[in-house]
Amino acid sequence: MEDVLRGPTPPPGVPVPFVGRDLEVEALAARLNRWSEPGTSDENPKVVVLHGPAGVGKSALAAALVERLGLRHAHWLSLGDLARAEPTLLRLLAEHRAPRRPIVEAALTADRTGDQHEFARELRDQCHEHIQGSVLVLDGVHPTLGGELLEVLHQGTNLVIITSRQKARWADLGVYLHRVRPLGARDAVQLAQGVAATRWAGFSPSPEHRRLVSAARGLPLWSRVAGAVLAGLEGTTPVPVKGPGELLTLATDLLDPAVADMLLRLAAQEEGSAPFTALTVEALLPEDADPSDVPHILSSLRSYELLLEPRDGRLVLPSPVAAAALLRMPQIDRALLTARVQATVETAATHSALGVARLLDGREVPGGKWETRFTPDELAEHVDEFMGLLVRHRYLSGDRHDLADALATLLAVRGDAHRLVALHRASGDLTRRGLSLLLPTLGMPQTFRSGQIEETPQQAVLGQADASYRSGELGRTLATLDGVPETHPADSAWLSMIRGATLCDQGRPLAAETELKEAAETYRQISCVRGRGWALLHHARACLLMSRVNEADHLLGQANQALRTAGDIRGLNWAATERIRLLLLRGEAEAALVAAQRALTAHEQAEDVRGMGWTCHLLGLGHARLGHTADARVALLASADHFRTCDDQLGAAWTRHRQALLTPDHWQMPELRSTAAEFTELGCDLGQAWSLLECALRAGPSPHQPSDLTHAESLFTTLDDQGGLVWAQAVRARRLLPDEVTARVDPTPNLSQVIHGRERLVEDIRTFWRAAAEGSRPAIPFHARDTVAVSDPRGHKPLAKYLTTGAPSPIAPRCRTRLTLLDDSPATHATARILLRVTPEAGHPWASSHDDRPWLTVVALPLTPASVEPPTALLRPSPHEVHGAEFSLTAHRSGIHVIRFTIALERTGTVLQQVETELEILDTDHPADLAAPHATSLRGR
Repeated sequence: MEDVLRGPTPPPGVPVPFVGRDLEVEALAARLNRWSEPGTSDENPKVVVLHGPAGVGKSALAAALVERLGLRHAHWLSLGDLARAEPTLLRLLAEHRAPRRPIVEAALTADRTGDQHEFARELRDQCHEHIQGSVLVLDGVHPTLGGELLEVLHQGTNLVIITSRQKARWADLGVYLHRVRPLGARDAVQLAQGVAATRWAGFSPSPEHRRLVSAARGLPLWSRVAGAVLAGLEGTTPVPVKGPGELLTLATDLLDPAVADMLLRLAAQEEGSAPFTALTVEALLPEDADPSDVPHILSSLRSYELLLEPRDGRLVLPSPVAAAALLRMPQIDRALLTARVQATVETAATHSALGVARLLDGREVPGGKWETRFTPDELAEHVDEFMGLLVRHRYLSGDRHDLADALATLLAVRGDAHRLVALHRASGDLTRRGLSLLLPTLGMPQTFRSGQIEETPQQAVLGQADASYRSGELGRTLATLDGVPETHPADSAWLSMIRGATLCDQGRPLAAETELKEAAETYRQISCVRGRGWALLHHARACLLMSRVNEADHLLGQANQALRTAGDIRGLNWAATERIRLLLLRGEAEAALVAAQRALTAHEQAEDVRGMGWTCHLLGLGHARLGHTADARVALLASADHFRTCDDQLGAAWTRHRQALLTPDHWQMPELRSTAAEFTELGCDLGQAWSLLECALRAGPSPHQPSDLTHAESLFTTLDDQGGLVWAQAVRARRLLPDEVTARVDPTPNLSQVIHGRERLVEDIRTFWRAAAEGSRPAIPFHARDTVAVSDPRGHKPLAKYLTTGAPSPIAPRCRTRLTLLDDSPATHATARILLRVTPEAGHPWASSHDDRPWLTVVALPLTPASVEPPTALLRPSPHEVHGAEFSLTAHRSGIHVIRFTIALERTGTVLQQVETELEILDTDHPADLAAPHATSLRGR
């Protein structure tokens, strides 16, 4: 997934037509063509300032120059009079992918000590190190800000192109000055003619037309407006006009009243040249206006060149147009309109940001002050404009808190530490929640324990528990969670997820699964997409621990979809890491190595040290699986380094355990005993049991009851790990009986028939015995400790007696698939909920006993332009709604939509039935119609 915040902001497109500047562009390009060479002079300048009046075309000239030089990776920053140096430099560091942790540590140190000079020094050093050999275009810069920026950026290795309305004071900074002059009369007429010709084919300017163009005074902006006006007049002789203001009056007279009114509203925005989107126009509509009018408004304003679209979806009202429009109003009306428009923009922006934040952390927004106008990805693309509101609209009160908090959450999830630091230093305590999300991803969980940034007592305790979990202190994590009071559903879901993840790491996947299912469901109910994605990810981990590979695959797919919707790049990287584990369980070691390399690169780019540690750990397991012992040692050494850096003690203990098994024999026992002690201290029963079992295996034959083995068996019994118990029995037999006897011992008959991975475990035990019979020292395979062989509570009885291979008898009891529409009137882009139940008839075996009902998998596939969430679900046959599976359909167009549901046995994957249903999405207020489903039975029941 591409991170738009960690790359350069592209330059705008060159306006078409672009007239009268070709020689100017060529001359500047010739002067700048050697910018990457060392040294600086008038013939090889490193900083060029394009200065001239508003509307003269400085930005267009800069864009054309960047295009002419082929500078595809230029960083384009549109700045204004209120821009400041520190946030600008932090943004540039983010776009240059500078390391995140140093700047965060410097900011927190400045908060703690009050020494701002140290932060400024760190910021300057980071810029000197990471902003090298770059092309920087700073658009609309005042000389005061320019001097502050050039003090850091003018290092002889960067090319800096600046546009500014001022000439004075630039010369003192040692820059190359280039004056951008108005167009000559001929070029101005040619530009106007080119614009008019796009709407009026064959247009040829008359003397009256030329006089109209002369009112533009050679400014390309107004020349373009003049050309659009001429096309709008369609042959009518234009009235004489004397300047740009009268040109604007002539243009607005050709607009619909609603369009002219919107022009004034857009002009009333402070910093009128700041980019905005169609959603801004929708927010500024009068209460009685129809949002469907927005395309017409935008099209009209653009057709008269009053509104520009420098990049897809981003709109700009040129400041000269805004100023001229407002001058046509009385001053008191202008002040009232400005206050009203700015309040409207602030409210709409805040509600949109809160809607995104709700998807990310499930927060409660009092009074319903949130809207899902943006996806997280869309808000990330416009986050600089949203942050600009906090600077420009200084009188924000409660909205300022909400907006800063919501933006901080988005930046933390995206991992943009630099912009978050800029927001934090501008807004202070308003960004605490975002910092609490960011710091653990940078390997800084200790900050939670200091209480430095948490907000509420409940959040503080949950933060401490989360920090303990990331450090691998499982016992402490569970003890901390026991003291958390019940509060907001999002906090309850977070608590369940941390507890479930902790139980999973302890080796208790069934208990973990219960907690994680509860967390995922709570997150779904409160529309927290990101939280649900992480809960599904941890649920997949629990399934992998139980060798339920197919179910884990489904859950990872659902987690990927949710995390991608939330824009959580770090979460997607962790899902990729868990997929390595899945590939190893499937025996696809080569594919696992390839996946591990990709995931490791992604974690490195995200600077997720803990993710790098676990990925290197799994990389080592993949090499060990293929017999690449040396490569496995190297990967595990790297893993150990990463775990030390981020203080993940559980990861470090498991790595030492694996390393011990790859070391010479005389080192193994001390290391294994040491790791057993570490696991005991951390509260990881699974790691402790396996370390003790490996010690018992190496202790040599003994007629006495070995304490290590007894303790390991006790731990495996507590965990209900039948696989561990079988290995313990094998080790006991190995210690007490001669090799020729143990070779004929098979401890697997007592092994449950309903554990996943049973066949592989049986084969591993037989290999163990064969090694003993051949005279070599038997070893427990590396992968044996990757799973916990627990009995599956969902499948104690065979299912074959409930299935027939042919068509069912007409009188045989059957199961019916029932679909219920839970929403009265589904609409386009709204969510329609559908409940699917499998209901057994009286006399059917699945209706007679709760224990006999199997788990079924339902896969939902839209056959028309729509999306279904979740794509897969589990259910049990039952007439009760609570036992069904609920799906949410989002239609991308109106009309008939078809969904295919495939129902299969979860344990075996056997397809039982396919059902297709039709759902009609109408653009009216009439209730939608759910057509009767028609089914194709692939298996009789």
